[in-house]
Amino acid sequence: MAPQFPEVLSVTLNPAIDETAFVDKLTPGTVHRATSFHRQAGGKGINVAAMLADAGHRVAVTGFLGVENPRVFELFFRDRGLQDLFIRLPGATRTGIKLVEAATHQTTDVNLPGLEPSAADLESVGEVLTRHASSDTWVVISGSLPPGVEPGHLRALVGGARGAGARVAVDTSGPALRATVEAGVDFLKPNRAELAELTGRNIDGFADALEAATDLRRQGVAHVVVSLGHEGALFLNAERNLIAGAPSVEVVSTVGAGDALLAGYLSGLLRRQPAEERARTATVFAWCALESLDRALVSEVERAARAARISLQPLPE
Repeated sequence: MAPQFPEVLSVTLNPAIDETAFVDKLTPGTVHRATSFHRQAGGKGINVAAMLADAGHRVAVTGFLGVENPRVFELFFRDRGLQDLFIRLPGATRTGIKLVEAATHQTTDVNLPGLEPSAADLESVGEVLTRHASSDTWVVISGSLPPGVEPGHLRALVGGARGAGARVAVDTSGPALRATVEAGVDFLKPNRAELAELTGRNIDGFADALEAATDLRRQGVAHVVVSLGHEGALFLNAERNLIAGAPSVEVVSTVGAGDALLAGYLSGLLRRQPAEERARTATVFAWCALESLDRALVSEVERAARAARISLQPLPE
């Protein structure tokens, strides 16, 4: 029997254990008493993978985990039905500390240093892509780079994925994002700040974001999704350009909302949804993430009800 390749292979080179504490009001230089606390396996690529698996897709995950504290990840992968292709390294996986202020829903992040992989370790990730990706696979590369890893390595990963016939989606920032664009990717999901840094433009408003995203499409990126926070999101592709308004949401945390947007759009592509339906699916995934620390989807029936409430407007071609 021929091997069954995953629909999505998500690469997270610098994962973290997310520890989120909620406080009524964050005041620097004082002692705070948390009103609640949540701990979960995290990292942008892991967030994307978890929501895609929730939606019923076959998903594998890879990157680097420390041998000292892998259990929180292993249990998470088991519970979400994710194929674990992570490479174990000496040491401990980093922790990301998030302080969420209840009154404003603003999140303050303290990200600790991650594992530092060797050149041989980095080559091992490329070998995972070669063995487990195919022309039916989307490879998702997202998140920050570990210490000591140059942006050029992402260019090599993109090349390896494309050499296996896979399509590539990317969500990172700075020089790492620029390196992947130069390598040639199929799907980008920057936020406003990342888009500005990538294109060298001032993104002061909607029109600026649209012009910058259109430039990326002209450079050959087939799908560009720009998350604009409370203003919604832009969806640019060969079928139709759209803006989705942000729904009224009872925000629990903004952590992972952009990852969910990427996951929802990719789910729509895998299911061959038309452009309008993909934009609705992506927005509903982000909606679910904003209302749940677990980054879990609501039922399919509820997702359909929410999708019907998403406002879409066409954009200039």
